[in-house]
Amino acid sequence: MKTTVFTGPRQVDIRDVAVPQTQPSQVLVKTHAVGLCTLEQRFYQGATPDSYPFLGGHEVAGEVVAVGTSARTTARVGDIVSLALLTRCGTCYYCRRGMDNLCVHNNESKVPGQLPGPAGLSEYVVAEDYQVYPTSLPPAHDEEWACRVCELALAEPLACVVRSVQVPPLRFGDLALVQGAGIMGLLHIQLLKQHGVRIVMAEPDAQRRQLALQAGADWAVDPLHTDLAAFLRERSDGYGVNAAFFTAGGASAIQQALEGMAKGAWLCLYGSVHPKGPIQIDPNLIHYNEWVVTGSFSHTSASFQQAVALIASRKVDLQPYVSERVAFPDVQRGLERAISPDTYRVVMVFV
Repeated sequence: MKTTVFTGPRQVDIRDVAVPQTQPSQVLVKTHAVGLCTLEQRFYQGATPDSYPFLGGHEVAGEVVAVGTSARTTARVGDIVSLALLTRCGTCYYCRRGMDNLCVHNNESKVPGQLPGPAGLSEYVVAEDYQVYPTSLPPAHDEEWACRVCELALAEPLACVVRSVQVPPLRFGDLALVQGAGIMGLLHIQLLKQHGVRIVMAEPDAQRRQLALQAGADWAVDPLHTDLAAFLRERSDGYGVNAAFFTAGGASAIQQALEGMAKGAWLCLYGSVHPKGPIQIDPNLIHYNEWVVTGSFSHTSASFQQAVALIASRKVDLQPYVSERVAFPDVQRGLERAISPDTYRVVMVFV
């Protein structure tokens, strides 16, 4: 089979390797679609110079071709599945507290004699049984089926957002701020709407603001040319937002969010800040306003299961966010398109 190895900044090799052998607890999947996530984009652009070589690709959907003799899964040969390829040991301190997204072994995908990484950008992927999420999508090969498989490949980012919107205790009619109308910001909008929440999107790009309105935002403003805190208070009888979700915009955007929060509000730092930068906050504001500032990192096994169910039941529409489909093995072209600001998610398809 062919697999993709990140060997340096803007360097990827397509190598011929043996199809991995399936251990008793594992499932072998023929890859159909892989989303090119921010992780792969950062590797491609050289943000992690000490991490090469690396086997990228962790947003994967495909077809089961073999099931290990002791694999604990309902998946059978021929089933279409989504894969959650991050390691979850199930026994560490965090896994046993229901915080498996913070598993202390979540980066231990390295196998002796093999290169590290989830290796989803390959024609076949071997996964542990707990990483396999069966779907109700029947095997087919028409255009509609291909689109649905691409959506299933995005179960991983959707699962991350499912967890994020469940962090603040939102109520029907609350006002929420979402910062950044990239794919993660737009997914936040779709899920927040299902919670009956009114949404303000803060996004500098006019075209992306329009897409945010189409996704369900009630308002979309340019934070660079708008008094955001004043705007938020105008829409909340002077109180401010009940929750703010930072997905992009840097440290200055986080500062803006704090200035527009009501008492008892939550600030959820869904996105990381690159380059890193401190924010200034008076701790007395947290004390007197009873603010909660928290993070939301990755997904849990529970949120991944919810994401697959949302996609399978068509409770969310991910098609607008699949900007392009690029045929494997032209990964270099796919990554160049993925890092372009005019795309949301580029998906590698295996035909």
